[in-house]
Amino acid sequence: MKGGVMAEATEAMRFGGEWEKRPLGELARIATGTRNNQDKQRDGKYPFFVRSSSVERIDSYAYDCAAILIPGEGRIGEIFHYVDGRFDVHQRVYAISDIVSSVSVRFLYYYMAKRFGRHALQNTVKATVDSLRLPTFLTFRIPLPSLPEQRAIAAVLSDVDELIASLEVLVAKKRAMKQAAMQELFTGRTRLPGFGREWLRVALAGVADIRNGGTPRTGVPAYWGGRLPWCVPTDITASRGKYLVTTARSITSEGLASCGASLLPAGSLLLCSRATIGEIKISSMPVATNQGFKSMVCTESVDNEFLYYRLVTLKERMIDLATGSTFLEISKRDLANICIDLPPLSEQRAIATILADMDSEITALEQRLDKTCAIKQGMMQQLLTRSIRLPIPADSIEEDANP
Repeated sequence: MKGGVMAEATEAMRFGGEWEKRPLGELARIATGTRNNQDKQRDGKYPFFVRSSSVERIDSYAYDCAAILIPGEGRIGEIFHYVDGRFDVHQRVYAISDIVSSVSVRFLYYYMAKRFGRHALQNTVKATVDSLRLPTFLTFRIPLPSLPEQRAIAAVLSDVDELIASLEVLVAKKRAMKQAAMQELFTGRTRLPGFGREWLRVALAGVADIRNGGTPRTGVPAYWGGRLPWCVPTDITASRGKYLVTTARSITSEGLASCGASLLPAGSLLLCSRATIGEIKISSMPVATNQGFKSMVCTESVDNEFLYYRLVTLKERMIDLATGSTFLEISKRDLANICIDLPPLSEQRAIATILADMDSEITALEQRLDKTCAIKQGMMQQLLTRSIRLPIPADSIEEDANP
């Protein structure tokens, strides 16, 4: 009977009370590091936090505690690290440490990550390089619930962070497996069951019609806003997956005729030849491109998805062949002369199917990761603004009932 009453009480009883706002300067020690980038070591024993999301290594440490780390330059208010242990920081990274016992470091980390960015941008010192100053931290006010509620909120968000981290590891693992599979399948070291015929050595010019793009004059309204999708490199880099399904801009038939570009059929390979050299998508609709492309319309001897995956592995080769003083670009001639080993069409399709299945698995994991990240942001918004108050843990209720 007592257990049933306790279960009901646990469901009904939630944290309550007001949250006290206190300035960060009263809650912690805030200081920058003394190290610079020259102090880092490739195989250092301790983490060395610099002005980016990446973490370097170093052979000594200045801190041995739980802390929150925020760069004072660069992507202001975007990068936050939580660390617990031995570490050191760059001279333009702020370490928030020695946090008072009435404050959960993880709760403070989540609140800073959610709310400090806007405050930081409003108080950034504008110069050649935007930077944060110590008063920006000292005056930032933190609404504090009771310590048990802080810990409960931090525990919930930490659980979600662990799920996100596990998904990120799984996505990275699946990507590595795909890269290994591509290496094995495209070199012929691993042959699929039922295939044994010899592969041919061919130049790209022999399996695809390579076409340049163009840009209509921007000052002629009649050339723009038509029904023909018009692709630029940012359309390629801004989308996930191997298919291009939309473009930011479109042109008219008159615009297409004016610039020397051609309307590429659906299934064409849109290969960036400048700036983001080697980035590639398969067009899912007829499309024209600007001059930053060397697009390929495949012949009947090659499967476009097979060639897509093969070109992905040749990105570094294309970059090595690129030339130019203003910007690097791979020429149509150099691209056309790149040679690949080509299996029979049926084997090409079998290889492409395996890689497509791996892509589908990776995409599903990425979508799950995106959804989990979005859920976390919603949870932070609700928990850190008191829109939702968490249930009081059963053990806390039992302790209160049995002093």
